[in-house]
Amino acid sequence: MSGKIAATFGTRKILTMIQQQNADRDLLLMQANATEDRYMLLDLTGEKTVFSSPVTYDVLLSKGSADWHGMTSFIFIDLPEEEQKVFKSKFSSFRHDYNKPAGLKHFWILRESKNNSAFVIVTNWHSDSEYAVWLRSASFKPFAKYITSDYGYHESRYSFVRSLKS
Repeated sequence: MSGKIAATFGTRKILTMIQQQNADRDLLLMQANATEDRYMLLDLTGEKTVFSSPVTYDVLLSKGSADWHGMTSFIFIDLPEEEQKVFKSKFSSFRHDYNKPAGLKHFWILRESKNNSAFVIVTNWHSDSEYAVWLRSASFKPFAKYITSDYGYHESRYSFVRSLKS
């Protein structure tokens, strides 16, 4: 797993074409769970991306297997500088004391490359119901304070569609 990932969004047709034109790269096609016509393509190579208008992220923390099947949650938050150290410490502790919640396959903490206050908590689960249980669990409690409008919180959930590598 590289220290950078890139994402782009579009129709399934266009993103599949990009994926096929770059079959040598690790590009994952994902579909938004909320709408049938919203897709995202992730470039996990860490190399200069082939996307014309990417959103790029630095990987700050990662843990678990890189299996993208199932449901993936992307929790977006904006953290003022004074809160970032506390946030990173909480996830570092979570990673080291890792008592993996049932159904969690992997998690990442990302920071947008062009916006140091924009963070993303990425978690991949076997099912939506296991994710819902985690959100109400003691292991999620240290992060619950960020799931408010005070931190610009919003969330998107995606399901794996395909990778030419898998």
